[in-house]
Amino acid sequence: MNHLTRRSSPPASSRSGFSLVEVALAVAIAALAIITLLGLLPQGLEMARKTSLLTNNSSILEQVIRNLENMQFSDIPTTGVVNKYYTDEGLEVASDSKEISYVVEIDYRQTASLPRADLQDPAKLRRLVIRVASSSSSSYTFDPNNKIGYVTFNHLIAKSR
Repeated sequence: MNHLTRRSSPPASSRSGFSLVEVALAVAIAALAIITLLGLLPQGLEMARKTSLLTNNSSILEQVIRNLENMQFSDIPTTGVVNKYYTDEGLEVASDSKEISYVVEIDYRQTASLPRADLQDPAKLRRLVIRVASSSSSSYTFDPNNKIGYVTFNHLIAKSR
């Protein structure tokens, strides 16, 4: 005699899957992680902007100093202010260029001296103040009352011959 046995479905507690509470908890944790990452995004973008600006300023400053140090010492001006213009890639351009991203002011008017009088030879020592502004305007003015708009670097050039 064949007996048919009826299999009953397993109880609801032993079925595979996730409960509504588990799904809600997982979504809450994921939302918290996403909100935290989105909160860090503006700081990351600001850090990237500052790093890019610092890199470009350093590249331009290095180029200006290298050009000045390669000049004959007698050709380096002792007075006056000179403006130079650069692209966002650090290439020097003319003042009427449409690609200006940085304006550089080189101030030759500063005096330089050494502490001991017997070591001083002002003919072989120059102090330069180099200001770099991130501006696309060739008529940008370096206002001493608004020093937040540009970065100032001091540099000494000394030659023994």
